[in-house]
Amino acid sequence: MATLLYTLCFLPTTLATIGVGLSPSGVTELFGNSFGQPGVNATYDYIVVGGGTAGNAIAARLALDPANYSVAVVEAGSFYEILNSNRTQVPGYDFYSALANFVGGSLESLTNFGLKTAPQGGYNGREIMYVAGQTFGGSSASNYMGYARATVGTFDEWSKVVGDDFWSWDNVYPAYKKSCNFTRPNYDKIDPSFNISYDSSAFESGGGPLQVSYGNYLGPYGPYLEESLDKLGFERIPGLNSGRLIGYATITAAIDPKEATRSSSETSFLQLAAQNSNIKLYPQTMGSRILFDGNKRATGVEVQTNSLVANFKYHLNANKEVIISAGTWHSPQILLLSGIGPSETLQKCNIPVVVDLPGVGQGARDQPWMALSYKVNVTTGTQVAAGNAEFSAARVEEYLYNQTGLLSSIGGGQALAFEKFPESYRQEFSQSTRDFLDTFPRDWPEVNYLSLEYGSYPSDLGPNDNYLTIGSALLTTSARGNLTIQSADIADPPVISPNWLLDEGDQEQAIAALQRIREIAFNSTIVEEEYLPGPNVTTRSEILEWLKNNMSLIYHATSSCKMGASNDTTAVVDSRARVRGVTGLRVVDASAFPFVPPGFPMATVYMFAEKIAESILDGQ
Repeated sequence: MATLLYTLCFLPTTLATIGVGLSPSGVTELFGNSFGQPGVNATYDYIVVGGGTAGNAIAARLALDPANYSVAVVEAGSFYEILNSNRTQVPGYDFYSALANFVGGSLESLTNFGLKTAPQGGYNGREIMYVAGQTFGGSSASNYMGYARATVGTFDEWSKVVGDDFWSWDNVYPAYKKSCNFTRPNYDKIDPSFNISYDSSAFESGGGPLQVSYGNYLGPYGPYLEESLDKLGFERIPGLNSGRLIGYATITAAIDPKEATRSSSETSFLQLAAQNSNIKLYPQTMGSRILFDGNKRATGVEVQTNSLVANFKYHLNANKEVIISAGTWHSPQILLLSGIGPSETLQKCNIPVVVDLPGVGQGARDQPWMALSYKVNVTTGTQVAAGNAEFSAARVEEYLYNQTGLLSSIGGGQALAFEKFPESYRQEFSQSTRDFLDTFPRDWPEVNYLSLEYGSYPSDLGPNDNYLTIGSALLTTSARGNLTIQSADIADPPVISPNWLLDEGDQEQAIAALQRIREIAFNSTIVEEEYLPGPNVTTRSEILEWLKNNMSLIYHATSSCKMGASNDTTAVVDSRARVRGVTGLRVVDASAFPFVPPGFPMATVYMFAEKIAESILDGQ
């Protein structure tokens, strides 16, 4: 399989477009103009710590403002196009990264921090790999690329929780639209019989720079799963981007359909800013702590650029603000190392207390994930994942010459379904579980079902065998995770404990989700047999034990620096993402969400960055 990857040769778009050649006025634009100089103190208007999904988006909006602000982006990694070959650029190879952990593969790479959780009691003591992007683009450079927005009720709840109508659906919907450019299905490349349903009003002309599309391929399994969902009473809805999720649709994805490549925050927002502003990038540079003056105003960042032969430690100073966008696990770590967090934690690590803020690193949320595997009688991506050279070579050829086929898509997402558990399943729940689920908005789904062309398969796989994964993420669990630090050194990874599957109500939901997957699968005419967990796992106790040994996560962690109203003592940031107790410092990424929204959070992360950029540029 590795040899096939090398047949796909791209000039990294980063090298091809950032600061190379002559400007329209004839001025030489050197490649190095886009980068700050390691080891040299410098001053900018805004410093963004973390060049991931949110960081690149907010940095670009600030840098492209007519006020011509100077902006620096500090990123621990480099460029994924260089470090990770074609594995992250080609959509159909996403199983190497985002999907690998769903089916038990390795996630070690040069673009991932390689974080692990502490042993999890609810997962029978297992340590779970936690993907956190270490590259320009962050997790948008390695994720599943699915783009699905949250619901109207989600933002009614958000605005109520934080005490600010700035986050109502009517106020966030335009920001969702602003960040992306939508391409309708291309039925010259996608079989027109699929007849994708979507709402074009969910997007606007002139939006972008993120590319959102359906890719150029849909697998033949999709219509059969849709038939199964129809039998079970699911409603076909016009897409997943209009504030509604309950039902089923084909998911949109962050794919540029013209080239059939991943559209990340780096290829979209960051490159746009690099070509049209004086933004400065600091690759392979860690933000180790925030610097404050005597009035607790953030004045800059202590950073460290690392190489094999030297480590440069220096200061980047901010005239206006420092923005932490290091992700759900590293943003709270940076706050703690800077003296903001629970005082007892800081004192144990001999870190001077700037603000005693007990919520830092607490209350983290995610969506636990299970994956069942089925042998099917239609073609899937199994043979690519298994290394079938003849089959894979044909897929490479259609990708290279037509930008179509299996490699041009995300390898799943058809018949993506969301629901509240049917009454027949709710009857098995305790009263306390039913009461808890009733606290969520009416349009907030409790569970989703996602099909993936790559999945687990037996070691004696035949050349014509095909398997399909049908997975499920739980969207309304009560689990609240936490993070702490081991020392005052940014190089020491944080201690992460998500606390999944400890609550009996969460266990009840997980059992129901697995049973519902089976119902969906066996109502389809393409499923021949269940490979995982298999026919010997049938009773509720057997199902629960299998889940404890096999459930994972879907990398949608949020809320470790959560936003809250002024009377919320556990909140870390206010409704405009400003860190409490100090000035000139914000947290802008999923860690600042008050909760993990339904849908696929990447879409909401982009919206969130747009909204906070709007607030900053409006003087708030």
